[in-house]
Amino acid sequence: MDDWLGRHRRFSLVFFSTFPVVIPFIFMRNAGPALRVSNVVAIVMLFLMGYALGRMTGRHRWLVGISMVILGSILVGLTIALGG
Repeated sequence: MDDWLGRHRRFSLVFFSTFPVVIPFIFMRNAGPALRVSNVVAIVMLFLMGYALGRMTGRHRWLVGISMVILGSILVGLTIALGG
């Protein structure tokens, strides 16, 4: 039973962390603009997770959130530069 609960929790974690990034592709016809909206959603999620991480670890919340945004923006920029 513990194995099944662990699998369910893992599936839920992966599903709910990636589904918001997929939503623009469901509702938008053109892939280009959907990709950019998806990138914005992902960066907003990174800020929120960084903010929460900063709060839980006792660090400066805004600094951790903005650091996550900068890291995400660099990764998105590299993806775009490589043709993504």
